[in-house]
Amino acid sequence: MAEDVYFHDRQEGTPPMMSHAHATTGAAAWLAVTATVPWAAGWVPLPPDEVLSGAVATAGAALLLDADHHSGTIARSLPPVSRWVTRGLGHLSGGHRHATHSLLGVLGAGLVARAVSEVRVPLAQQDFQLGAWLMIVLLVAFAAKALRLTRGWLSSWAVSLTVATATTWFAPETTWWLPAAVVLGCLCHLAGDALTSQGVPLLWPLRPSPAVVTPLWRRNGHFALPLLGNAGSRREWVFIAAVDVYIFCVVAMTVAQGAAGPFTGAVR
Repeated sequence: MAEDVYFHDRQEGTPPMMSHAHATTGAAAWLAVTATVPWAAGWVPLPPDEVLSGAVATAGAALLLDADHHSGTIARSLPPVSRWVTRGLGHLSGGHRHATHSLLGVLGAGLVARAVSEVRVPLAQQDFQLGAWLMIVLLVAFAAKALRLTRGWLSSWAVSLTVATATTWFAPETTWWLPAAVVLGCLCHLAGDALTSQGVPLLWPLRPSPAVVTPLWRRNGHFALPLLGNAGSRREWVFIAAVDVYIFCVVAMTVAQGAAGPFTGAVR
């Protein structure tokens, strides 16, 4: 993987899971939960367009916890807005991989997403979901940057604005799932980093007492089950490859399902 994929952690010891892996695991989790095709659980069945839109949003949300570092990959995803967001969040969270990389951080992200998604403005005889649109612009930019789908500020802005506008305009009542996508993506991020050697401060601001320090719970408060080893390891590459294959298959079947006819099993 190129250096900028996990450049933001090189100065802080062993890096966590790579950005590409975070994005793909987030998308895969959303597909597994919402798609109604083989290889997907379909616990919250959604129509194909929302399955695909949500997968993109969740891929971006899976990178959201790293928005506490102004030099990270996603800080360069949508200049200058992404740089402002990462600087502000890093200041509020106490620095990189502190408050954001915890269960409390995930809860905060979900609450903010819920509040922002409620912001609407009247436009063309209907309420335009301004808050949801703004969030999707940012999340799409994060995902596109991590997956190397965009290069430079012009393509980043063009892709993000186009996808966000299409999602919120053509599906004006269906971004109720956006806060859920944010929470799911953030949980995938925590799980991914916990599977690397670095671990995550899962219960921040709490730390385990010396009496309960174990190989899994470290003295610095990080929880780690390093099945994937260090970021960029062969094990992580194999894991990413398997997830990519899963995404390709489920997306292909979901697109075919959408082309076959209307979907009637969505949860409203």
